[in-house]
Amino acid sequence: MRLTLSMTPVRRRLPAFALGLGAVTLLATPAAAVPAGGHPAGPATGVASATARPQAVRAAGWTPVPGTAQARSAPATATYGGELHVFVQGPDGQVRVNRYDTNPDSWSGWSTVPGDAAASSAPAAAVYGGELHLFVQSDQKVRTNRYALDTGTWSGWSTIGGTTSASSAPSATVYGGQLHLFVRGANGKVRTNRYTLDTAAWSGWATLAGPTGANSAPSAAIYGGDLHVFVRGTNGNVRTNRYTLSTGAWSGWSDVPGTARAASAPAALVYGGGLHVFVRTGGDDVRTAWYLQDSGAWTTWSTVDGPGQTISAPAGSVYGGLVRLFVRGDDGEVYQGQP
Repeated sequence: MRLTLSMTPVRRRLPAFALGLGAVTLLATPAAAVPAGGHPAGPATGVASATARPQAVRAAGWTPVPGTAQARSAPATATYGGELHVFVQGPDGQVRVNRYDTNPDSWSGWSTVPGDAAASSAPAAAVYGGELHLFVQSDQKVRTNRYALDTGTWSGWSTIGGTTSASSAPSATVYGGQLHLFVRGANGKVRTNRYTLDTAAWSGWATLAGPTGANSAPSAAIYGGDLHVFVRGTNGNVRTNRYTLSTGAWSGWSDVPGTARAASAPAALVYGGGLHVFVRTGGDDVRTAWYLQDSGAWTTWSTVDGPGQTISAPAGSVYGGLVRLFVRGDDGEVYQGQP
């Protein structure tokens, strides 16, 4: 199923999908890592045939990511070193990763990022300064690890200083030459911190102003020259705030129009000239709406059939000319929607 980027309301249910597009741009969701030939994780473990694993009935178009993910969280995706990477929190607070390369059309198999992540949330990642930066929440703090393609090594896990009061998975994106990090803090607020490569220092944690009503982890994306942040609201709505570099100001929190029926954190992608938001519903499907800068308007929310027994927020990535959605299933595996 290919999604037509028109503002015509979509009222029918859409099948599970990934979208073939021309020029596309990836924006941030909680993220992923690693290169061909320079694997940042240890040897792949627990790889098994997908066909040998019993599974619930899945909607057409959804397939399991090969191997045994042992996922304890929603997935996160990103591209680095020419590969698509999928991350999840694994057993014992570790972070697990699987890599897809479109040229041989194959996955590396699941492996564990070295070191003690002590993760208590889904991961997030962003590429900044030529390195992959990986983040997790741990005991209301945010821990980070950094992978360099040229050396093929991880820096090791460390804790970002300051009073975070984190109560969700983090989200990361690059904007205005800085790496921006977001988490849900106390009282439904969103907390943010910025890392600058030139100084190799964090700005310190600050709270975004306004009545956020955040009921999920945030998601961040860059579109139309602005930094957009999304959260699930208290009534299953999706709330958004926008930061403009030229003014140094936030727009203030507002609702994305329409009935999202969100039961998860949102995920945001930019492709086909639009800013797209995805959420899981209480019925295990995925809902989506998108914003076009030219019209200054949001589409209505439409439904994408989920793979069945979807129990996590979605993650999305654009890779190999396709939009790919990922979710964690109730069996601890990760499923992707693709053509």
